[in-house]
Amino acid sequence: MFNIPEHYKIDVKLALKDFIPKDLKPEDKKRIKDAVKEVRLMYQIAGEEIRSVINDEYRCEVVQFYEMELQSIKVAPYLASVYQNLIKPLCVFHMHDSQHELYSFAMKRLNQTDENQIVVEHSVLTESYPVGLPDDGRNRLLKYLDYVQIKNKTNKINLYKEWYYRTYMIMNESAYSGTELILDGNGWYDNKHMELLYTYYKKLVDARGMLKKAVTGAEKMNLNKEIKEVIRSMDDINIK
Repeated sequence: MFNIPEHYKIDVKLALKDFIPKDLKPEDKKRIKDAVKEVRLMYQIAGEEIRSVINDEYRCEVVQFYEMELQSIKVAPYLASVYQNLIKPLCVFHMHDSQHELYSFAMKRLNQTDENQIVVEHSVLTESYPVGLPDDGRNRLLKYLDYVQIKNKTNKINLYKEWYYRTYMIMNESAYSGTELILDGNGWYDNKHMELLYTYYKKLVDARGMLKKAVTGAEKMNLNKEIKEVIRSMDDINIK
């Protein structure tokens, strides 16, 4: 997955009975049991080759990569939501059935009132790609998520954030014409720079989404104004 170095590979099959949370409602347990055929923990980036982050906001000592085989890819959004909220470490899910596959990412931090709990701040699910067939969308995603292409490996949080940001931008790249410039650029070495760029990117995607639903002329005018201002700010950041 993503050309991750072999020394991080563990490839452990997880017992489904242990993977289904005991505190879920019976109907949710049944839904998971009926939907999931197999789960494997494929890779785990551990150790201090890439530095861990332990502070008031994060307790990140590993980044995990799961392979989940499903009866149908249609249940993937539900499963991604359940498990990204349950699994405390930052993780990536590669979910697939016999015909389609996709990836799930989520940015998490510690709950400020209970450090034993996590809060999912942002999440992204890729589009669905055909299994076993050539696909330009999947090739583009995997090109930019290749471990060799990830530039900010100063610590595990920055490593995962880059994977997350790249995925979000690729999934929404029609919103901003300068996306490829970001993906190919060196801004990734500056985490603060990329956090700001991602904030603007998300604001742009949200504004374009609201514009599609706007009814009145005043709403459309205000949203178009906001979109132009955000793009101007992104352009200013992007060319530095």
